[in-house]
Amino acid sequence: MNQIHKTNATTIALICLLSLVQTSLVWAANDITGDWEITMDLSGRQSFATLSISKNADGTLTGKWGSSELSDVKFQNGKLTFVRTSRYGDREYKSNYAGILKDGKLTGTMSSDRGKYAANGARKQSRLPVLGSWDMKFNVGDREITGKLAISQKPDGTLDGKWTSERGQTLISNVKFQDGKLTYDRKSTFGDRKYESTFEGTVKGHELTGAFKSQQGQMPATGQRAGAALIGKWELTTTSERGTRTRLLTVFGDLTGRYESFGSEIPIKELKLEGDQVTFNIETGSGDRAYMMNFKGKLDGKTLNGERTTSRGTSKVTGKKIEAASTLVGKWEITRESSRGTRTNTLKINADMTGTYTSRDNELAVKELKVDGNQVSFKVITRYGDRDVPAEFKGRLDGTTLVGERTTSRGTSKFTGKKVD
Repeated sequence: MNQIHKTNATTIALICLLSLVQTSLVWAANDITGDWEITMDLSGRQSFATLSISKNADGTLTGKWGSSELSDVKFQNGKLTFVRTSRYGDREYKSNYAGILKDGKLTGTMSSDRGKYAANGARKQSRLPVLGSWDMKFNVGDREITGKLAISQKPDGTLDGKWTSERGQTLISNVKFQDGKLTYDRKSTFGDRKYESTFEGTVKGHELTGAFKSQQGQMPATGQRAGAALIGKWELTTTSERGTRTRLLTVFGDLTGRYESFGSEIPIKELKLEGDQVTFNIETGSGDRAYMMNFKGKLDGKTLNGERTTSRGTSKVTGKKIEAASTLVGKWEITRESSRGTRTNTLKINADMTGTYTSRDNELAVKELKVDGNQVSFKVITRYGDRDVPAEFKGRLDGTTLVGERTTSRGTSKFTGKKVD
């Protein structure tokens, strides 16, 4: 009889555990907070927008569409609604969004008195830091070997690699990026000689450090990301007869990018960096009506100045790089939901990029603080008796907000940060 009771108890415990896991998965799939990549089809031309939703301590929601604040943000019974306000000079336009969140996907429409269009979303995914072109070098004996390694991502998510050099031919295969490490196989041919090796390395910012391994031994190798000075976010200010406007240019690690104009992120085309000269194009419009913009400018440290040419003429552009690290300096309120309710802690980052994290009146040192573009990560370690319990924070910095995830041995939870000083 006791055995029957034990079996029943075990079965009930398993059922409860599975129920909790299932509930957790459903909650995660239907949580609206965080960053969403919105895709829009405007009469045949695709554009994008970043939708960011965060929760206040009182449970109400706030949101941003690109760099613009949203109003009347509500999420009830799987339905998201909000009001987006766009300003063109002295004129103001309001659009209403209504969408349904199901199975982690957001399906909806944006409507106004000028019509409506589909605006669907998926969780915004971080771009792999290894993507792009790397100027590589390593030594074979007393000879320095150089080459360019290009890492790209296929539509199915797998990685592809290509090596170009003035000496011989090289084939890259089995490219992977896991747990912060880049690995691939390399076959090189120099005349009638063939060499095989494997590479393993790590990416830190715009540096790739690793080694080739073969039967001949190990050869340390280093790489510098091509176009590193241009990669990041830029504020481009245009001055013309119609006034002054500021737009956001984002250049990714693989030298692709987007140009934000009135909340829409338009993919840029033919981006080139030759010396200090920068050129790119964008195409917007709907249906048969195309709007072309060509940019030519000069990159000088943290400034990017040039000209913007459209069918309406040419206007001057002044650009400055947005430095995420300097934006992070200050005092932040970090809010997260826990099994015991809402908790708000204090994060303080100093100008020398040291910091403290205050939780339950305990002031903890911020460790391993990293800022890569708008991606921020750090760790704090809490001491419980003779145990150290680390918590890792990873988030996305956008002006005065910091949204991301906190991970401990007990699992992962979302947090939102608001700059208060």
